[in-house]
Amino acid sequence: MRLERLADAQSVAARGADLVGEVLRAKPEAVLVLPAGATPVPLYAELVRRARAGALELARAQLFQLDELVGVGAEDARGFHAFLRVHLLQPLGLERRFHGLDGLAREPAAEIERHRRALLALGAPDLVLLGLGKNGHVAFNEPGAEPDCAARVVELDASTRAELGPAFDGAAPARGLTLGLAEIGASRRIALLVTGAAKSAILARVRRGPPSSACPATLLARHADLVVLADEAAAGHTARAGS
Repeated sequence: MRLERLADAQSVAARGADLVGEVLRAKPEAVLVLPAGATPVPLYAELVRRARAGALELARAQLFQLDELVGVGAEDARGFHAFLRVHLLQPLGLERRFHGLDGLAREPAAEIERHRRALLALGAPDLVLLGLGKNGHVAFNEPGAEPDCAARVVELDASTRAELGPAFDGAAPARGLTLGLAEIGASRRIALLVTGAAKSAILARVRRGPPSSACPATLLARHADLVVLADEAAAGHTARAGS
C-alpha cells in the first residue's frame, strides 16, 4: 500500500483521473470497476471534463458497477446505478459500455452471480476504484468479511445503514449486492479514494494495520498495486498516528 497525499478533494479527483487515463492509454478496452458515493463525484466530473476535451477516451472501456442496494431499482435516484448514470454514463453516452446491477431483481443472489460471471468473462479488472467506509468497509464488504469472500448478497452494517438513512427517511435497505474482496483483489490495480476529516481516523487504522476482517480495507494492503489517494484532511491524522 502506498499513500499519495494531495492538497484537497479536487486534487484527489485529478490524480484519480490521471490513473484512469494511464490504464486506458495502455489498454483502451480496459475493465474498470466503479463506485458510487460522495467521494468519487469530483472524479467523475473530471473524467467527463477530460473526455469532452479529447484528453481521455472511455468509449472502448468496459465499465462495471461495484455494488448496489437490494430493493432499489435502476431508475431510483437513491440507487448506485442511477448515480453512475447521472454522473458519468449519460454525460459521455456510455450506457452501452456499462454493466450494471438491478437492485430490484427478483433473485438478488442470481443477479450478483450474473454480474460476477460477466466480469469474470472479461478477465481480471484493470482498475478498481474504491471509497472507504467509516467502519472500514470497501464496496459492501462490511466488518467480518474474509479475504477470499466473493460477490454476494450481504447484510449491511448498522453504521452503513445509518449513513444511508437520510436518503431513505431513516429506513435504509438492510441488504446490498457487492463484488467481493476476491474480485477486487484480483484487479491489476486498485485506487482507494479518501477525502475529508471524517475519514481521517479510519484511514489511520487502515494504514497502521494489521490486516483484519474487522476492518476489511486492511485486507487489501498486500495487493501488488494499491494506491491510496487522500487529501490533507483525511491524511493528516495518518501522519500524526505515525504511519
